[in-house]
Amino acid sequence: MNSGTWLQRLWWKTRDLYQELKPCRFSFFVALIALPVFLCVPQGTEVLRTVGEGMAVSSYWYWPRVILFFAALMLWAISSWYAARVLLYIKFTGSTRAASSPWAETHVPRLLGVAPIIIVGCGFFVAARPYDPKTPTFWWLLVFGVFCFVLAGIFYFLLILRRKIIGPVPDREIKRLTQLGPASKIGLAVMAAIALRLLVLFTIAPTAAQNFGMGSILFLAAASWVTFGGFLVDLSGIWQFPVIAFLVVLALLFSFWNDNHIVRLAPPQKVDRLDVLKAFDNWYALVENQRRGETHPLYIVATEGGGIRAAYWTAAVLGEIQDKNPTFAAHLFAISGVSGGSLGAAVFEALLAEPNLGSFKDAGTDILGQDFLSPTLAAMFYPDLVQRFIPWPFARLDRGRALELGWERAWSDKMHNDRFSRSFLDLWSARPDRRPWMPALFLNGTSVEKGNRIIASNLRVTNFFIDAQDAAKKLSPSGTSQADAGCHIPLSTAAHMSARFTFVSPAGRFPDGSHIVDGGYFENSAAIAAYEIATRIKDRCALPNREIRNVDVKVIMISNNPRKPSIDPATPAPESNVPKRTQEVTHSGNFLGDLTAPVYALMNTRDARGTYAQKNIALEQRRFKAGMTAPAPVTKDIIYFRLRDTQMPLPLGWMLSAGAAKTMRDQLQLDDDVVQNKTAINDVLKTLPPPQP
Repeated sequence: MNSGTWLQRLWWKTRDLYQELKPCRFSFFVALIALPVFLCVPQGTEVLRTVGEGMAVSSYWYWPRVILFFAALMLWAISSWYAARVLLYIKFTGSTRAASSPWAETHVPRLLGVAPIIIVGCGFFVAARPYDPKTPTFWWLLVFGVFCFVLAGIFYFLLILRRKIIGPVPDREIKRLTQLGPASKIGLAVMAAIALRLLVLFTIAPTAAQNFGMGSILFLAAASWVTFGGFLVDLSGIWQFPVIAFLVVLALLFSFWNDNHIVRLAPPQKVDRLDVLKAFDNWYALVENQRRGETHPLYIVATEGGGIRAAYWTAAVLGEIQDKNPTFAAHLFAISGVSGGSLGAAVFEALLAEPNLGSFKDAGTDILGQDFLSPTLAAMFYPDLVQRFIPWPFARLDRGRALELGWERAWSDKMHNDRFSRSFLDLWSARPDRRPWMPALFLNGTSVEKGNRIIASNLRVTNFFIDAQDAAKKLSPSGTSQADAGCHIPLSTAAHMSARFTFVSPAGRFPDGSHIVDGGYFENSAAIAAYEIATRIKDRCALPNREIRNVDVKVIMISNNPRKPSIDPATPAPESNVPKRTQEVTHSGNFLGDLTAPVYALMNTRDARGTYAQKNIALEQRRFKAGMTAPAPVTKDIIYFRLRDTQMPLPLGWMLSAGAAKTMRDQLQLDDDVVQNKTAINDVLKTLPPPQP
């Protein structure tokens, strides 16, 4: 070997080192995955921000969660070190591994043990950057970052001290885990028992993960992966069989039969589903009865997708308007939502059904400001991961169900009832305490098999919704007429059908075997459905035999992407001078261009189609204006709400830090060179009649 060139010798040494360290690959790869998650991914740094913010806001009661956070981190570190240490000592029969290096056996497990702590420590420093140095959160994040490095140093020192205390490793050959000493067996059994207990807990009650916190869930999952991954490596060595590869093949094979992501159903009930025009006639009769002959503003909302950011911003915008003028709901005809926007719309709609509610904005943002990522990922990393290796589907193991249960629990904790877990259609059921008018919901999903829209609504999705399928038909038994079909699903499921974005939320399976994913795959603005509704109502008002001239159709567009250029033709926004913190809308560069260009093109068309639909509404509103018999003030036909870039990144996942939530709330009353949200709210308010005493 020494006769080769320096390049050959380098390759041989690298190959031998790889073969020697291959048994501890799970410890290495889990740490490698965590590196970009906590340093580069906004949702990952958001997890760490919540730890600092919790201490800054309520330091006394938050200490148990912080202790659990660092205890889970240490469990991951210990698992990473211990699995690597044990597997490097084992000499499997028939192994082609190179001769073991005493340095590698001693130091590589130690380095893998401290790596998780150092990665999280660096993540705390990254998470602290957007905060003002004068804030307590900034200093708590720095303290935790420094603490992680101190903890890593102490842990490394203890590992060295441990070897000096117990002496060198006995000079005997170990060929399997059963030959380890009693202390090693107890340690491995404890780590395995913790993983199994978590599997049972998150299967029975996935929302219990909210008590752990997102960081603790990630660390516990990492520890479990390392522990069971090491066990599989040991089996592969003992049996001289590629156990891991075999399990991967089994998971691929079982995927033909074990799709457990079933759209949850609710008990069926008698429904009277109107179409849009009949619903409009009912709405017009109500407003005419209250203020006959006056101009009646009719609002249609289109709210973009964007995970929890979209949900929170939608509930904040609509709640702020409703709080300032309670007559807004009576003039809100329909809300068209996509993805997180659908969740925000569903929460606002459900709040309209609540009697004697104080503040719509506060209630909606309190509900949506909770942690929905913990139960989802707890189910994803534990029961739903196990489901991949079982040939039969079990709906209880579905991570999508865990996300819905998280929304239901958030609603229940705030409102003290089960409205969000009841049937979607309950919001429009006839009862004495219901509002005379409840806005219609159009929650837009995308068909996996056909690629067109699937719309869940309390109204019938008729032919003027071009190439759109009615979710009620897909949820009803075969042969059910469209008039008798209904979305007999929980309200949380209705919102989730529109918000199933890869990969945290899986594609939902209908009773007929077809699937639905996030509506943003088709277009991410929800403006197409809003355009179709607005156009149909305008055509109805212009019919010669029954002309209606005192309805003023207006559209509210709620955008939540700070990187998206303004589409308001009247006030094009200049470029913001604030550093870009959110993910870019477009991608450039030639890295693997032949492979990545098609992916980027497919992903960017979702925003492009949304922008096209939004601009189409603007053109239609300018082209056609229904005549008015009563004098009306000059007002905008399209009202835009936007977010701007700030120092605080606004993530797309299912959890917000308090800092990100406050940043969005503060922008409700912001008018500057980029957004005009305060003006937009006033534009809506001046069209509405004054509230009745």
